[in-house]
Amino acid sequence: MKNIELRKVKLPNGETYRYRYCSGGEKNILLIHGNLATSKYYDELMEALPEDYTIYAVDMRGFGASTYNTPISSLRDIAEDIKLFADELDLHKFDLVGWSTGGAVSMHFTANYGHMVNRLFLLASAGALGYPSYRIDENGNRILLRTKEEIAIDPAKVGFLKAIENKDKEFYKKIFDAYIFSHRKPEPNKYDEYLEDSLKQQNIVDIYYSLGSFNITDDFNGISMGTGEIKNIKVPTAVIQGEEDKLVTLQMAQSIEDGIGKNAKMILLKDSGHTPFFDKLDEVVKIITEF
Repeated sequence: MKNIELRKVKLPNGETYRYRYCSGGEKNILLIHGNLATSKYYDELMEALPEDYTIYAVDMRGFGASTYNTPISSLRDIAEDIKLFADELDLHKFDLVGWSTGGAVSMHFTANYGHMVNRLFLLASAGALGYPSYRIDENGNRILLRTKEEIAIDPAKVGFLKAIENKDKEFYKKIFDAYIFSHRKPEPNKYDEYLEDSLKQQNIVDIYYSLGSFNITDDFNGISMGTGEIKNIKVPTAVIQGEEDKLVTLQMAQSIEDGIGKNAKMILLKDSGHTPFFDKLDEVVKIITEF
């Protein structure tokens, strides 16, 4: 077992980030988790990475044990937190791993601070056009939720808010069994710890709005016009996608590969859902070490 330390760092913007740290060799790697999760979900990946990696896994603002003093208005705010985090820890160059929402944050970061990133690994990432939220009307039609106000009263999001308020792990577990851990399930004690950490989230509505408005293409996504920043991602990028992901579509992964162009390569993993680093741990470690 590796010695994984829980640490905290105060950022100049007033937020405090909790992170997991594992001392290793000269290769630095920074892991950014997804929505409804925390850095704890990376524990198996941290254990499995070779000893020559020094590993940092953050809790994003409003997740886990990190603070949420100033609400975010976009995922760019979290990308800027990551820049402050790296500066505070004197991390000048590192591999960057982003899962789901963390993938969108990682793309924002790399588009603006690419000189700090060796290689980018996107695990079941939100697409280049964002990740929209919908409600279902009385006729079964999907209606795009465009504002925070619409998201805040959406029954699905209200369910998460109530579960957090009531510390309802069973509600989360049903969702996770179906969509997050749809293939391989964590062992019960570990699963319980994951859910415990997930229920600390403070930013559900803001995150879902930010996912919907995220757009680094040149196109309009129904909520926001794209910034075109995806063209600024010049580092080698692995777009790792589970073939049976029930949350992120192949089309979303394709939008990233197409947008980045020749520096990006999509890697499809069989028998894998929304947690490829969990379903196919050995394969993901191999990709990270050999890409």
